[in-house]
Amino acid sequence: ELLAPNGSLYVHVDENQGHFIRCICDEIFGPNAFQREIIWRIGWISGYKSAANNWIRNHDKILFYTKSSNNFVFNKEYIPYPDDYVRRDGKKPEGKGYPIEDTWNSSEMDKLDSIQIMSFSNEKVGYPTQKNENLLARIINASSNPGDIVFDCFMGSGTTQAAAMKLGRRFIGADINLGSVQITSKQIGRAH
Repeated sequence: ELLAPNGSLYVHVDENQGHFIRCICDEIFGPNAFQREIIWRIGWISGYKSAANNWIRNHDKILFYTKSSNNFVFNKEYIPYPDDYVRRDGKKPEGKGYPIEDTWNSSEMDKLDSIQIMSFSNEKVGYPTQKNENLLARIINASSNPGDIVFDCFMGSGTTQAAAMKLGRRFIGADINLGSVQITSKQIGRAH
């Protein structure tokens, strides 16, 4: 009921609950609301991860749903061509760049490493499930326009609100955790 008629929902899930969440979202929004399953490669493999006696997990999923299957905001995003890039015929390319696909952080041009592995990032606020701002900025830019409202109902560290404010969106955040509310207040103050 809170989602605008042309609104979108992004849900970040891991391998343990992703299939359950997708079933729930399909039931709530209907079978035509599902748009994409985005694979977000978390980044480089740490020593702890590499010790697993299994395939090494290095991605999470972001489920992308819309309220309407054919009326939703989507601003296609591109990764600019490198300055030295030329086509096979030797000419410089025209256009905006490479369209971003549904596998993120899988090349040197598309850097979206998880904040948890960015050891010296000044974005870190100490919240365990914090997302990096460039990840949230990509989602906000793609599925909203300046002046739109962005709502994060599990705001955690407040990165969504900070990114929304920097991108000219209005925002609402909610969280039951008092620590989250305090950290978010600081994030918004820094972003302002």
